[in-house]
Amino acid sequence: MDRMQFIQGVTRTRVFETRLLSRPKIDRMIDADDIDEVIKLLSETEYSKSLIGINSANDYEKILSNELKRVYDLMREVSVEAVVVDLLALKYDYHNLKVLIKEQEFNQDLSELYVPIGTNEPQKLKQAYKDGDFSEIDEEFKHAIDATILDLNKNHDPQRIDITLDSYYFEHLYKIANDTQIDLFIEYVKDMIDFINVKSSIRMKKQGKDFRFFKDVILENGNINKEDILSAYGDSIDTMIQKFKNSKISSALIKGLNYYKETNRLSEFEKFMDDYLMELNKKSKYINFGPEPIFSYIIAKEAEIKNLRIIMVSKINNLSPDVIRGRVSDLYV
Repeated sequence: MDRMQFIQGVTRTRVFETRLLSRPKIDRMIDADDIDEVIKLLSETEYSKSLIGINSANDYEKILSNELKRVYDLMREVSVEAVVVDLLALKYDYHNLKVLIKEQEFNQDLSELYVPIGTNEPQKLKQAYKDGDFSEIDEEFKHAIDATILDLNKNHDPQRIDITLDSYYFEHLYKIANDTQIDLFIEYVKDMIDFINVKSSIRMKKQGKDFRFFKDVILENGNINKEDILSAYGDSIDTMIQKFKNSKISSALIKGLNYYKETNRLSEFEKFMDDYLMELNKKSKYINFGPEPIFSYIIAKEAEIKNLRIIMVSKINNLSPDVIRGRVSDLYV
């Protein structure tokens, strides 16, 4: 990947970064009286384009979806290498595969759940699945579908659809990241896998899942050895903290584990992960030649949209500003 090819793309991305919502703007939304006021504040930002045709604050999800698609379409124009955007769009392909398999296997209409942002159009995946012809689809998707259907026919457990596809998604994601030989991309994927594996070990134990089920959930290619994760299944939180205190993600991981120890809730664990990964991407602010700023800008926008969703849902449920402020994640700016 020739870093010099990204000079123009990085220059454009720096302009987009200036339009990210600032902390004062987010704070004003958190302190807003209701969701209508949040929407009004959004109309004064670049989200105004995504508000076109929206007549009710209850359509907030449509606003956020419009903005997400706008950003992905824009960054596909900006990046000279599609893989930079594909790395982050891939999760939507696998989300769509989950919807597709559940829709087809259980004869349901789940068309509203498809997300038109992946590396493949949902309709293209759907048609390939119906025809049994994946010649125009990445073979990684075909392997994932075949394995998921095989597992479903064997175990008759719809919950395992998500488990199987998540496993194939992260394997696919790591392969793409590793092929780029861009340190940030590889680091991002490996660190995320570590967080997800530790969270899964706590969640599976809390749900009383057996070890065989747990073993199927744990992902490969993290920094923390898979066997070390598996061996922690019966450990106390204190023992896990000791076991993983020297891991690469220990700074945020220990905060997440201590929070769970105090509250017995995993709700904030993902926030610690998001904050860690955002901090990891802030290094892109100092890179002028290369794909990293484009990648990190998309992550920044996704985090921003996620924060807006938290704020809007919280306003609908009349949560206090203090509670909302504790739930939103770190910003890129």
